[in-house]
Amino acid sequence: MGGVIGRRRPPVVIPSTPWYTRFWLRLFNPLMRAEIRKGAYTRSMENLILLHFTGRKSGRLYEVPVMKQDLGGRVGVLTEAGWRANFRGGMDIEVTDRGVRRPMTARLETDPEALADLAQEILAESGRAGLERLGIVLTVPRDPTRGELTEAVRRHGTGVVFLTPRD
Repeated sequence: MGGVIGRRRPPVVIPSTPWYTRFWLRLFNPLMRAEIRKGAYTRSMENLILLHFTGRKSGRLYEVPVMKQDLGGRVGVLTEAGWRANFRGGMDIEVTDRGVRRPMTARLETDPEALADLAQEILAESGRAGLERLGIVLTVPRDPTRGELTEAVRRHGTGVVFLTPRD
């Protein structure tokens, strides 16, 4: 009789990146940065972009490789990483995509209600597969409710950095 009786998994889970994956990503980041800058893409790299920005408090220059996502017709990055706090209230940055560096504005959204609405939009557009592509795990055989999505975002501290082109 393994497991705890009466303990259930929540209907929506947004898993954190495991430590060993963060370790490997950190190890390969220099290589990924170089490949993104060159625009040398393989199919598995087609959604990788580089965010170039200066830390608000540290003044440090960052070059962060991330996976861009189509989020309800908007380009965004789903992340739990600490660097995302730089984008509260919006920040002008540059983004390298397929070897081309462009000016953009990055804005962080962490409001659980707004992110639940976004998840419901994606669910309506792409079904459960759309949420799964974002790394959202559904543990029930039905579509999640808005309340369940809101609770998952709140529980996991997930945020989205939206990227919009700047003139």
